[in-house]
Formats: sequence, C-alpha cells, structure tokens
Amino acid sequence: MALPTLLILPATESGDAIFASASSDGYNTRRVAQTMFGTLDASDLHVILPGQTARIFETELPKAGRAQQLKMAKFAREDDIASSADDLHFALSDNQPPRLAVIDQDVMGQLGVSLINLRPKAAYVDYDLLEGDQAILVIDRAVEPGQSALDLDWVEAELVQPTDTDLARQFADGIAAGRGINLLQGDYRPRSNISLPRPALMRFGALAACAALVAFIWGGVSDRSKVAQAENLQAKTAAEYTEVTGQAAPNAPGRAAARAAKSWPQQADGFLDLSNVLFAGMKDLDDIRVDQMRYNATDGTLALRFIYPSFDAAARAEAAIADVGGRLQTGGVRERDDTFVGEATLSLEPAS
Repeated sequence: MALPTLLILPATESGDAIFASASSDGYNTRRVAQTMFGTLDASDLHVILPGQTARIFETELPKAGRAQQLKMAKFAREDDIASSADDLHFALSDNQPPRLAVIDQDVMGQLGVSLINLRPKAAYVDYDLLEGDQAILVIDRAVEPGQSALDLDWVEAELVQPTDTDLARQFADGIAAGRGINLLQGDYRPRSNISLPRPALMRFGALAACAALVAFIWGGVSDRSKVAQAENLQAKTAAEYTEVTGQAAPNAPGRAAARAAKSWPQQADGFLDLSNVLFAGMKDLDDIRVDQMRYNATDGTLALRFIYPSFDAAARAEAAIADVGGRLQTGGVRERDDTFVGEATLSLEPAS
C-alpha cells in the first residue's frame, strides 16, 4: 500500500507544519510555514489536525443507515457538548458501533480556505491515529494516544520525542490500520467536480490561497508592513490571473480562482470578500492595528481584535469600513498594558 502524503498541522498560530511525502525508503519530511501552504504540490493528501480542536466519543448505537446513526449520535451526546449543535460538524467512524467525532464548523471552514488548492482526501485528529501508553511530542503539543492532546504548558511528564520522519510513519500506520475518523464527511467531503487540467488547477489554487492570505487566518494581521505585503500579493494575483486566462483580471481575482477550483467555494468566497473590505477600509488608519482575525464560516463574518490608540478610535474604524461597503460592529474597548483592545465583527450586511 502506497504511503499517503501527510500535512501535520501545528496547534499554535505561529507554528510550522510538517509536510511528509513518500520516498523509496519511507518518508521525506520538512517543516513548512503556514504562509507557504499554497505552494505545496501534494496528491493523496491526508491532514492531521491538533487534538485540541476536536472531541471523540464512543457510542452504543444500533446498526442503521449512516444518516440515521448520525442523528442518534448527536442526540445521545447532547449533554456532553457545550456548544450548539448548529455550530458543530459531526463525523462517524466506519466501524460498528461507530465512534463520533465533534469539531467546530469554524475550524473546518478555516481548514478548507487554507488548503483550498490542495484538495485533501482525508483529515484526522492526531490522538485518534496514534497508539501506545506514552505521551508524544507532536510539533507544539503533547498527544496522549487514543485520548487527547494538550498544550505543553499543561504537561509535566516526560514526552516521547520522535523525529518528524518517525512521527509521519506512526500517523501513516494509524491510517492504514483504520484507527482514525475521517472528518471530511457531509458538507466537507472531498470534491471531485474539477473542470481544469491539473497544471491550471494548481495555478488557480495558488492564486486563491495567495488572495485569501492564509497566514492571516491562523496568525492574524500584526502590523502595517503585513498589510503592505497583502496589497503586493493581491497585485501579483491579478497579474498572474491575466497570464493564466488571457483575460483582464476581475476586481477579486483570488475569488474567481477559488470558484474555478470549486473546493469549499462558499467559505473561500466569503473570506475573500471580507478580507478585501478589511484591507480597503483600514489601509489609511495607521494608528489602528488588527491583532487577530478569524473567519466564521457559519455566519460568514470575520471575528477581529483591534489594538486602538484611544477609547474612541473604534468609531473611526466603523466609519472607514462603512465607506468601503462593509459593516463593522465593535464591542467594548478595554485598557491593557498601556494599549486599548477591543473585539469586533465584520460582515458584508448593510447597516440598518
């Protein structure tokens, strides 16, 4: 059986992933910055998610159709899940009785946008694939096989520290043994309706990832230099769109590229539209900084955290976003370490 290509994701916003591709004697591995996901050329890609993002439950469900079992599983575990079921994605294992995996839809939406040009075949939770009785260091977290994953700050015991190559092999063994639940089910199942040949698809996927500014999904926008970098990336996207298609670039070439790739199109389109509005509205506000940004695929909004120069600066941000066709709803501003911090939600809905 051929070894799958693996992308082992970090738990922290600034961490590097492990990219593992099959070789004649096992795996070749390298660390990859999250900003570079759009440049990867991967087939048969299997993604490994941090265990902190998901919970897995045993069930005692009777045999039935998959749709019926999923409904029963949601009901049976309702008291164990703090969030609303409408905000969560559920997936079942293939074995009977099935196990149930639960993960936030926001996480799945962000995964879809960040890997839009890679079209992963499967996605698993790290601890669900590993076996053994000792906790293992996986990039930036401690993984207890079959149980959970923890931030390193919560771990005092000594961890097994495999090489990246050995770690990739352990994950591949878990996949081959059928231990993990593939999270790409239902609305997130792999798409096969691609109308572009592979070289063109790779170019369009790269453009989509470029315009989507994948780094900002995980890492946030930290300063004005990154906004300038974003503007340069968008200009490059437009030029490459014209080169690939022979047509003048539309106003949002990355969005057109995402549509062409047809992989998680709704999440990609929404993020691209909102990020364009954010950058356009904030480009002249040098004294207001976007500290964190996260896309909410459920309601199509951007959750933001701003660093302000003063308590009343939030009103200027609202006005700037409104001028470019967006709606920024700001919350309370609080003082922290001689700065002013406040959360906000950006949407494309017109203000009432």
